[in-house]
Order: sequence, then structure tokens, then C-alpha cells
Amino acid sequence: MTLQDIEQGFKLHEERFARMDAEHEKRFKRIEDNLAVQGEILNRIDQRLDRVTERMDGLTEVVRANTNQLAVLQSTMISLFQRMDAFIQGLDRGNGDNPPGGPQ
Repeated sequence: MTLQDIEQGFKLHEERFARMDAEHEKRFKRIEDNLAVQGEILNRIDQRLDRVTERMDGLTEVVRANTNQLAVLQSTMISLFQRMDAFIQGLDRGNGDNPPGGPQ
């Protein structure tokens, strides 16, 4: 093997390494691009999740307010029914002007 053969072999190896470096650069560029896209997708998902969370908090407040209003309505209805029952019982008992069972 001569010095020229060795130099030729080194030259071929350098060319191969150069091609491999170019291929690796392309691959790394694609990986970087993919990571950038994935990062943007994750960022958008995170923003949407934040918006959904905010909406859920708003809905929770609405449900709480409605629950309180329903409790007030229920209490009012119970009171109304109690008064209606007392009124009807008062009519049944009479107010003293007419004896129970109607006028005589």
C-alpha cells in the first residue's frame, strides 16, 4: 500500500463523513422543526385547557348561584303552602261569625 493509496482512502473517508454530516444536519433540522411544531401544539393545548378551566369556574359559580336561588324559591314555596294550608284550615274552622258547618 502506497502513500497515495492511504491518502486516497483518507479522502474517501472524509467524503463519506462529509455526506454523513450533511445527512445528520438534515435530520437534526427536521427534528428541530418537529420539536418546534410539537411545542406550538402543546402551547395551544395548554391555552385551550386554561380557557376551558376558566369557563368551568364560571359555570361552577352559575351553578352555585342557581342553587342558592333554588333554595330561596323552595323556602318561599314551603312558606306559601303553609300559609295556604292555614288559610284553608281557618276557612274550615270559621272565624266566629258563622258556626262550623255553615250558617244556621
